[in-house]
Amino acid sequence: MNIVVTGATSFIGASMVRRLLMEDNHVYAVIRPGSSNKKVLDDVIEESRGRMQDGQKTGSVDIIESELGHLDEIDRLIPEKCQIFFHFGWDGAGSNNRKNGDVQQKNAVYGLKALEGARKLGCRRFLFSGSQAEYGICQTLMSEDRECRPVSEYGKAKVSFYRQAVERIGQWKKEEPDFCLEFVHTRIFSIYGPGDHPYSLVETCLDTFLRGETMKLGACTQQWNFMYIEDLIESLLALAVSEGTVGYTGEAGENGVYNLASDRDATMPLRAYVEEMHRLCGGRGGRIYGEMPPNAEGQANLIPDIEKIKKRTGWRPKVSFEEGIRQILRKEKAVYGDGEGNHTCILCGQPLKESLLLSLDGMPSSAQNIPAADEVETDKEVTLKLHQCPRCGLVQLDNEPVDYYRDVIRSVGYSSTMAELRASQYRHLIETYGLEGKKFLEVGCGRGEFLKVLRGFPVKAFGIEHSDRLVKEAEDGLNVTCGFPEAEHTVLGQDGPYDVFLTFNFLEHQPKPGVMLDCIYNNLTDQGMGLVTVPSLEYSLRHDGYYELIRDHIAYYTLDTLRYLMEHHGFQVLEEVSKKDMLAMIVRKVPKGDWMEVPKREVKKVDLSGLKGNLTDLRRQMEEISQDLKIRQETLAVWGASHQAFTLIATTCLRDKAEYIIDSAPFKQGRFTPASHLPIVAPDYVSSHPTDVILIVAPEYTEEIAKVIRSRFGEKVRILALRSEKVEELP
Repeated sequence: MNIVVTGATSFIGASMVRRLLMEDNHVYAVIRPGSSNKKVLDDVIEESRGRMQDGQKTGSVDIIESELGHLDEIDRLIPEKCQIFFHFGWDGAGSNNRKNGDVQQKNAVYGLKALEGARKLGCRRFLFSGSQAEYGICQTLMSEDRECRPVSEYGKAKVSFYRQAVERIGQWKKEEPDFCLEFVHTRIFSIYGPGDHPYSLVETCLDTFLRGETMKLGACTQQWNFMYIEDLIESLLALAVSEGTVGYTGEAGENGVYNLASDRDATMPLRAYVEEMHRLCGGRGGRIYGEMPPNAEGQANLIPDIEKIKKRTGWRPKVSFEEGIRQILRKEKAVYGDGEGNHTCILCGQPLKESLLLSLDGMPSSAQNIPAADEVETDKEVTLKLHQCPRCGLVQLDNEPVDYYRDVIRSVGYSSTMAELRASQYRHLIETYGLEGKKFLEVGCGRGEFLKVLRGFPVKAFGIEHSDRLVKEAEDGLNVTCGFPEAEHTVLGQDGPYDVFLTFNFLEHQPKPGVMLDCIYNNLTDQGMGLVTVPSLEYSLRHDGYYELIRDHIAYYTLDTLRYLMEHHGFQVLEEVSKKDMLAMIVRKVPKGDWMEVPKREVKKVDLSGLKGNLTDLRRQMEEISQDLKIRQETLAVWGASHQAFTLIATTCLRDKAEYIIDSAPFKQGRFTPASHLPIVAPDYVSSHPTDVILIVAPEYTEEIAKVIRSRFGEKVRILALRSEKVEELP
């Protein structure tokens, strides 16, 4: 398509040009004559040329120099018809000129000239970058049908342009019955990202923290909503290319106004955003609240409603604030974590420099993103690096979380063994602490597998799950809603406060476990309790199980580090259990006024020499088993598409020797193991594709699976089982 972008050197304009050039578009980038910011656009064009040299698809660009006041004659500079016109050009948008009424009203006039230029070029859509400032000072939800009461000259001018544009298009429609230019008026909320003005709040905070200096701020108590630049660009494109009518055409109906922001559940106090930036900068520098005077125009809350664009176009914001800040740190600062290229502890923020314990190559990239047939080619191995925090002792990976870390994908819900375990835990918790009739909330409940067990007890059971798909798959009668403890003040469900929270093997996936617990704390009653389980690092160390390491699990807790986490976030540990491969804690909420400082303690370095030896030994054992199979002329299959199996197969000769892997979970069947790419099949597959030997790799379920094999396939199949540090044959 031929697309016009005015203000092409601005933060939004340059980002739009960059995105349009990633596809087969011809862009007319409009800039002021002699623009001092032209280098920004030159860099974007150079990036595009680099992609072209690498054989990637790119568009083309012509730079058009024109004053904003001459945009009604832009057809003299552009020799062909265009389809889309993005108008981002606006004088004084980022300076004291925002308060200058004369300057701002001139922009409204210039906008009308741009609209005229779009009409002459034959454009079918004209998209204008309005602002949340058009609404004025708001304390409640901001939807597109809310009356605009702007207080700033900037906001007044944006509203003035909107009203005049609607009037102008209405006149054109009367004069030309076939007139078809759609006017889309977007109201953009707070945007951030690489290339933003250095004086924006986000950029100023990051620069100050990374220099180790102190940021002085206002109270920062107002509700706020930040949106990453890439999400903004995708939302604008969705409006630009959406089928049907989305803009105002001079006829009754669609008014063409759209809020562009992050989802409502991303809205939180501004202070929470500042604290998150401070954490991601490794805890460097400081911040003092209440030092700066309040806004003379009044304190506004930004609580945007974006349901309209979601319904009209299907667009959804994708980038969380944490992910966006990490992108800035990588792209602009060439740093990560503490500002010096070092990762930092997810519990206490301590730099993990020189804390490497173990590095493993050739590992699966995830345990749940199990590739389908058409995804095998792009599925790659990864290197996992395990560190131990020198301050709090937590053992952790330094990688980014998997993209589904908010979702609970639970194949063990099919296991009677796990159902019996949950029932015994529920019974003990309810009877010991007198919790009959109380409201229980499982945070990260998946399809509600464990809520079904809880339903058999005299309590009120609720579940919250991030994945829309999993919520829809939950059994009828289970009270499961969408949500995730994204921020400290996120409200979980509609039935709180809750008396008890449950979280089963979920914390180890979280890059911000402290934030999750703070959120849960705020959704509990004053005497709220909780039951938490995580995999046990101590178990892995006792049995030297290197195969327990997987990218999905960012944290590897011991009783000591799990207790540290709980106590640092307002929970008293009442009971703790280390049983086999699981740690469990029963905790009670402590009133904030009674929180006690958790004493510092000496951190003992974890010894992973056994894990390293286990890898060597299992590789040797697998080679011996492979040789034995060759002599016997036998075939081998693996039972259990678990993360342990994925790691074992990828790092030993099993990836070449095994024929397939068996698993009872339907959502895994028909796919392939990460990294090693063995087909995953249902148990019935064995009947038509028999194997001589089955190796069980499913800790805690070995006996249960062995009984299934014997009952279905008889004595003719030899059964091997992974028993911690060795493989043995079962009778």
